[in-house]
Amino acid sequence: MKQFILSVCMCMAVLTATAQARPPVVGQETQADKEKPLTVEQVDQDISIYPNPSEGIFTVSVSNLNARTADLRIMNVIGNEVLHEKLSRGEGQFAKTIDLSNLAKGLYYVKLEADRFSAVRRVIIK
Repeated sequence: MKQFILSVCMCMAVLTATAQARPPVVGQETQADKEKPLTVEQVDQDISIYPNPSEGIFTVSVSNLNARTADLRIMNVIGNEVLHEKLSRGEGQFAKTIDLSNLAKGLYYVKLEADRFSAVRRVIIK
């Protein structure tokens, strides 16, 4: 019985090791491909939200982004989407003035998504 249990454990170990060593499926992106578009330092320099904190009216500006369109979502702290807009490029950058003055004061998340790019920033409405 001990030999049987030992054999089963060895088979499981071999199967686990081979499953982890498989190459990616053809057409599937590797982790290195997913990380190519922007580095963390570039993202911090390219997205600006001002003024922050604000009374409810603020501007979201993104430069150095190669996409033609982007999705802008504003979410409250529990994840409910309070605003969703499509942005299009104008003069080399995306810029949009947002009015949330009709919403409750507090913390909101600004999520910007474009081709192979996604970033989330916080904005405070006081």
